[in-house]
Amino acid sequence: MDKKQYEEQLIKNIITSLEKHGAKDLLSSVIMTGSFGRKEPTYEHRDDGKLVLKSDVEIALVYPSSTKKADVDSLIESVSSEFKEELNLMGITEKRVRNAYNFNFSLKVPKYKTIFTYDLFNGSYTVWGTDFIGSVSVPLKSCDIYEAKRLVANRIGELVYNEKNAEEGQKEYLRKQWKGKLMLAMVSGWLICEKQYVSSYHGQYNAIHRNIKAVKEIFGEGFMSEYGKVFTFLREDGQAYEVEDDKLRGYVNAIDAYFKGFGIGKPRVNSLSRNLKYLMKYVKNGMGYGLVGFEDNILQGLIDEYCENSERLEKTANIWHKVIY
Repeated sequence: MDKKQYEEQLIKNIITSLEKHGAKDLLSSVIMTGSFGRKEPTYEHRDDGKLVLKSDVEIALVYPSSTKKADVDSLIESVSSEFKEELNLMGITEKRVRNAYNFNFSLKVPKYKTIFTYDLFNGSYTVWGTDFIGSVSVPLKSCDIYEAKRLVANRIGELVYNEKNAEEGQKEYLRKQWKGKLMLAMVSGWLICEKQYVSSYHGQYNAIHRNIKAVKEIFGEGFMSEYGKVFTFLREDGQAYEVEDDKLRGYVNAIDAYFKGFGIGKPRVNSLSRNLKYLMKYVKNGMGYGLVGFEDNILQGLIDEYCENSERLEKTANIWHKVIY
């Protein structure tokens, strides 16, 4: 079975499982998001020549107001338990999709969008039910530029947290994978700031190659070569590749300076409920990053401490995971 057949069969099996566990009574729509939505998941080459899926399968389950969230959560648990693949099923309210809200239970259409909202409408596709995303336009100009910084900081958090908590046999591959994703996030962040972002990583690859001179001015001569190797690894089923730590820290330091040139320092997409949720978690976990602007303090801390190779980084990544992730 080739990749295309495998992916088609996997999606078919997921839909079958969803229907078996009550999707027809609970859901309005099923949307493939993430790497599957972009049709570019990551595979690992094994010594026996086989390709093994390494991406999680991100799927939005859209449900109407008549459905209880607890029932959607139960559906997610039942379906996820039936697959060896890592399914990331997320419940999204129908009202959120119809109005292009950034979060569930929002009260008004936001002026600025998260990059997830942009990707949901521009880098995803409906596989079951009503095609809400095909009838709503979310332009790139509506995205909050802070999302560029958030992408990079989140990848640092994932790199540090996931490597520490991974099973011993998976640490090496995950380190390479998340370091590679950090490289891709820096390209995504640069393209967001330059208003050239597209959801597809292949589209980003083409966009960055149209701007080689500008990219070299920010990151230096070696960046494009490293990016090409990482892209081949993560998006073209190439052999695993690991960027050297000193190089990666230098690139993060460069993109941080670039972000500061844009004055990126405060998110403009958070709803009241999201701020309250973060605050409750933050208070519970010690409030060690100040009270005013603590979300940005944590994210900037990840960036600064990664660049400095600080001993504090692991602690900050743990707080990030508990409060923001």
